Amino acid sequence: MTFYPDGEVRIPHETTASQAAPDDPAAAARRFSRVMVRTALINAVLLAAAVLLAYVFPVSDDENVALGIVLVAAVLSAAHLSVVVLSETRRRARAAQAATTGLYAS
Repeated sequence: MTFYPDGEVRIPHETTASQAAPDDPAAAARRFSRVMVRTALINAVLLAAAVLLAYVFPVSDDENVALGIVLVAAVLSAAHLSVVVLSETRRRARAAQAATTGLYAS
């Protein structure tokens, strides 16, 4: 906080309600794109590791074990994608609600 000769108090980097408004649609789309790319990379690494573990460096000679490893990785990837999409949907819903009520959560 700084006191100026005119008697005004100015707080550096002060955030007003208009500055704390939810992201514009373009920023939200960029954020969603980054989140989806990150999710795709994580899921690709998970699935590649499962295929390597099951078929390239097999932990078992049984074909059912290899298939089970890949299926578990696929289910984990699907669950991860679902969690990411649902959390992004909730975040957008909170932002839309904040825009209509005027309350901004950080």
